[in-house]
Amino acid sequence: MKNLLQLLLFSCVLLVISSCGDDKGLTVQGTIEDAPSMNIFFDKTGPDKTTQSLESVQSGADGSFKFKFPEGLAGGTYRVRVGARAAEVILLGGEKSIHINGKLDDLKTYNYDVTGSPTSEQFSKTLQQYYSGEISKLDLQTLITNDLDPLVAMPLAIKVYQNSPEYAGLHRIICTRLTDKYPDLDCTETYEGLVQQLEAQNARAKRNKYNVEVGQMAPEIALPGLDGKTRKLSDLKGEIVLLDFWASWCGPCRKANPHLVSVYRKYKDQGFTVYSLSLDGLDKRTKARYKGDQKQIDAKLADSKKRWKNAIEKDKLIWDHHVSALEKWDTQAAKEYGVRSIPSTFLIDRDGKIAALNPRNTLEQELLKIL
Repeated sequence: MKNLLQLLLFSCVLLVISSCGDDKGLTVQGTIEDAPSMNIFFDKTGPDKTTQSLESVQSGADGSFKFKFPEGLAGGTYRVRVGARAAEVILLGGEKSIHINGKLDDLKTYNYDVTGSPTSEQFSKTLQQYYSGEISKLDLQTLITNDLDPLVAMPLAIKVYQNSPEYAGLHRIICTRLTDKYPDLDCTETYEGLVQQLEAQNARAKRNKYNVEVGQMAPEIALPGLDGKTRKLSDLKGEIVLLDFWASWCGPCRKANPHLVSVYRKYKDQGFTVYSLSLDGLDKRTKARYKGDQKQIDAKLADSKKRWKNAIEKDKLIWDHHVSALEKWDTQAAKEYGVRSIPSTFLIDRDGKIAALNPRNTLEQELLKIL
């Protein structure tokens, strides 16, 4: 009887040890339809787009695959890759079993099922909604800067906005959240280095692009509106102002207007407004085409003013501060600010100082800093 009890006790100890060993491991498995007998890779990826292949297997005749990591994997970004297509895996660390199922052709649109990793599921579902048009680019910015886990927000921002210097402000917000929540992850340190590079590139680009700098007083502008009444930029001191150089003929400007209207509606009661300066009209180069025919020039100016008015109405630019010299690129204010392309915007704080240069893609984030 004693020997039997000892044997039972020894068996229980072995079972516990075996169970503890299993707890450390991670299994990633599933089926990729239309990928029979193909090499499937499990890669570790970085925010700087570096890739390290950790394991590879050959799929079954039905596209099934299975990766086993007995020691588990640390938190970070990974992917199951078939050729040039992949299913992203975002790990917090400690996951035990992840299942990924989908069709090979659908991997490029992130239309696959993933279970066992809430962060991976959050990543793929958000991209599915974005690419299908279910959520807008503005909605996506709100999600990745406020709502989503920062370990999910980081690869989402890199995927959608790329490592573009103009989105440095957006990446900085995510990086700060990532550092606060996951300070010890390898990808956190790599992302910090990447964001610093983007910030430096963005600062250099802006210094070279404009004639004004953050922190200086915004140069005065005093131009007539549609009604002929002069409207001064300085009259808005005490409010936060987005100075927006645009034109009715500028496609990117018109495309950006719905976002601007949305931000204006959201924050106008907190002291935010817009001073829209249109570069409609005729500059000297354009006037030269009419060889001094003042009647024809006046007709063209009237037509340009009408198109400016119609664009304001059509795009529902509901703020009051619309001005133009109707001189196109000869507009003195454009020269003074160094505007060489549109849209170009300048965020101005309540004291009349420039707070941000051309924050078109991060307007809401920059605005929240000074509200």
